[in-house]
Amino acid sequence: MKEEEPKHWADKYADEIVKRKQKEEYIVESGITPSGIVHVGNFREILTQEFVYKALLDKGVKAIYQYFWDDYDRFRKVPIGVPSEWEKYIGIPISKTPDPWGCHDSYAEHFQEPVIREMQELVIEVSFKHASKEYPAGTFVEMVKKALENTSLIKNILDKYRAEPLEEGWLPVRVYCEECGKDTTKAKYLGNYELEYECVCGHKAVLDFSKKPGNAKLPWRVDWPMRWAFYDVDFESSGKDHKAAGGSWDTGVLIARQVFEHEPPIGPMYEFVNVKGQKEKMSSSKGNVVTVTELLRVYEPEVVRYLYTAKINKAFDISFDADLLNTYNYFDEARKKYYSVENSADENEARRYFFSRIGEHGYVELPQFSVCVNAIQIALGDVEKAKKILKKTGHAYEHADERLKLAWNWVQDYAPEQFKFTVKEEMPDVMLSEWGEEVKELLRDTADFIETGTRAGDEIQQFIYNKAKEKEIPLKTAFMVFYQLLLGKSRGPRLGPFLASLDKEFVVKRLRLEE
Repeated sequence: MKEEEPKHWADKYADEIVKRKQKEEYIVESGITPSGIVHVGNFREILTQEFVYKALLDKGVKAIYQYFWDDYDRFRKVPIGVPSEWEKYIGIPISKTPDPWGCHDSYAEHFQEPVIREMQELVIEVSFKHASKEYPAGTFVEMVKKALENTSLIKNILDKYRAEPLEEGWLPVRVYCEECGKDTTKAKYLGNYELEYECVCGHKAVLDFSKKPGNAKLPWRVDWPMRWAFYDVDFESSGKDHKAAGGSWDTGVLIARQVFEHEPPIGPMYEFVNVKGQKEKMSSSKGNVVTVTELLRVYEPEVVRYLYTAKINKAFDISFDADLLNTYNYFDEARKKYYSVENSADENEARRYFFSRIGEHGYVELPQFSVCVNAIQIALGDVEKAKKILKKTGHAYEHADERLKLAWNWVQDYAPEQFKFTVKEEMPDVMLSEWGEEVKELLRDTADFIETGTRAGDEIQQFIYNKAKEKEIPLKTAFMVFYQLLLGKSRGPRLGPFLASLDKEFVVKRLRLEE
């Protein structure tokens, strides 16, 4: 690939980052407030940063992908499904709010743990930082002081985009009360490191946040650009909500430059991720979210990554219906192009697989997902039996275990009815008397053909096609008869390969209409 003409957007941004500034080590950052379920839409940011980080490493420079948990934000409200008594925790950090479900040490950790696990399953190389650790450790003390010293400047920047100006006496800091632990305080900056505050609980005090740094936290609109400056972040993409006119990106850029005297990172906007068939935007509060864990029930980790290599300025749909089969086909093609020595015309697709790939490995032949769907149904969910069916029908089978398991999950949970079938062990209740003698001859001829040799699926398919033409049987009728005999349905998987995958003795007996 020519460096001056990157074929994938991640390479383009990696080039911009390196040309913009020469550094020993580049910082790619992402993050979220873990106050709800992190869904597949949130993962667009996570994986966008992952691909740019990977592109930087591929250029031969050092880089870190840093994921920042904003887990020192306040518990804002009691969501649906949480006991009403959790109202007493409103105002304290979510990292100190108990887990209402009782399975984690805090409210924040309840939502962090699944994301960490999903990142591991997608093999995302990331280092974690926690606001709940950095603020109490005093990491940002000098930055908090700088923000307070520039209160009027920050207020003017934020007011520029507000319908109503911030209240008189507003400060770019939230003070957590030393008595009740909540941020229900009104504060006044005394200069240097001191804040005088009064809490609704009645507690009054002067706080030296250089000695008790965990009690003073910047609000998110100030905290975000502060971290760009503190960590010298080079790249951080964000969604349409942050990029709206006057949104957190616009104010962050101004605060970074004018207050913290630092250039903001390269930060493109990414479009939304949708679940096909879902009309509303995903939202944790609405409960209409789909997680990566759900995706991994039917998609291989590399295929999940592949989905997110699409152009970031275009929305895309994640499908659980029949379009899932197309996604697997596109991924398999990209994989072949990556390992092909003649992939110059399809370099972007090959590069998409580069970012999708997990680990260092050579090309491994895999059966199509649709083939796995048929094999695992014939085997009634038994992976080992399904692998024998794949081997028998000439398909790759040695590395098919995971794909077969996922195909079975898809059949059980999502597959449209036309893709589902069960081979009938007993003769279905079909109207044999309505079939003409030509149809019965076709069945017997096919039985003889299969019995007298080892037949490939395409060979059987062509035989049935030729015989039906010869006997002037409409092809639709001819094929339908086979499906009715074997599945009790009028449609099914591609007939020739399907017949080849079944036990020969069983097929011959059924086609001869023997009970």
